[in-house]
This record gives sequence, C-alpha cells and structure tokens, in this order.
Amino acid sequence: MPDITLTIDGVVFDCVPRGAPVPAPEPEPAPIVPWVMPVGEGDYPPARWYCATWHDPTGKRNNGYRHTGIDLNLDVSPWGDIERDLNLGIYAITDGEVTYSTLNWSGVGMVVIRHEHEGAPLWVRYAHVATPRFWFGTHGSDISAEQRLGGFANWRTGDHLHFDMALDPFTREWLTSEIRWLDPVPVLKAHHDPAIVEAMLARG
Repeated sequence: MPDITLTIDGVVFDCVPRGAPVPAPEPEPAPIVPWVMPVGEGDYPPARWYCATWHDPTGKRNNGYRHTGIDLNLDVSPWGDIERDLNLGIYAITDGEVTYSTLNWSGVGMVVIRHEHEGAPLWVRYAHVATPRFWFGTHGSDISAEQRLGGFANWRTGDHLHFDMALDPFTREWLTSEIRWLDPVPVLKAHHDPAIVEAMLARG
C-alpha cells in the first residue's frame, strides 16, 4: 500500500515519500509458445490422419519391427502418394532451432530440431521430407511454430512422416540404445486435446 494518497480534482494519486524505495514492477508473464500438429491443414485435420507405425524400440508392438517414434499417414484413398498429390505440408510443432539436417537419410530428407518441452530440451526428427536444399537451414537456424518444413518425400512404402523424439541430441542415429528415445504420443497429448490425438492414433 502507498504511504500517502493525494486527491486533486477528485482524482486520487498514490504517492511515495522522498527517498523511499520504489517497488519493482511486476515481471511480464512469459509468452506462451503455441504447439501445433506436425501434419494436418485445411480439409485434412489431425483426425483424418493415422499412425501407421508405433514407437516400439523392442519390436513387441509392431510385430517384430523395431521403430523409434511414429509414422503418420493420411487416411484418404488411394493410399500411397496421396500426401504429395495433395501438396500437403509437414510443420514444426513449436519454436525451435535446427541442429541437423540432410537430404539423404536413407534417400530422403530429414531435419532434427531442438524444441523445449516442460522446461527441458527435446530433440525432434521430421523425416521423409521433400524440401528445397536451402530450406534445411544451417546449424542454429531458428524455426517458428507451424512453420512449413516442406512436403512429403517419395518413400518406397508410401508417403508418410517419420516423427521421433529424444531427450539427447542426435543426428542420423536410429534405435541407438545410448540415446533416450521418447514416445511422441504423451508429448503430443501434453500440448493438445488428448481426445484429438487419440482420434488420430486410433486409426493405426
């Protein structure tokens, strides 16, 4: 509370005695960084997509196929190359920084972006991305939430986004046991309506 109030023409002013410490202003709240889905736009929202392959480093869930992260496909017939036919994009899930990129990860492009999740760094790979060479920014390039990373690359098993995460930095590694790989599903649920995420994954 102020020590002195002064009223002039009905207006009340709060006054502080000379030499008294002036209270520091309240800090501005930290801006909320939005999170978006890595796929889905316009007529093809998340509920139209499905999980073709689960996060399963042991192979128990994918019938023996070991896999980090999830593969996201569009549930529109005919399956296969529909994502490229529709010129759909792959998007950064939130603000981040490019830490690695290549146009030849088993023949297709991919980029690793360092994001923040619950106050800690999170490295996310977006793979099977077709994009101009200049767009895979150099190490340290800033990326904004919902920024288009590119389109879907032609892949031998049909177009899809390979989307995996880790608590440790990585580049080309995949299934490397020294890296703490994360299931992307709980992370997506932490930033989106879990029912929307479930609707997308239930198609897998």
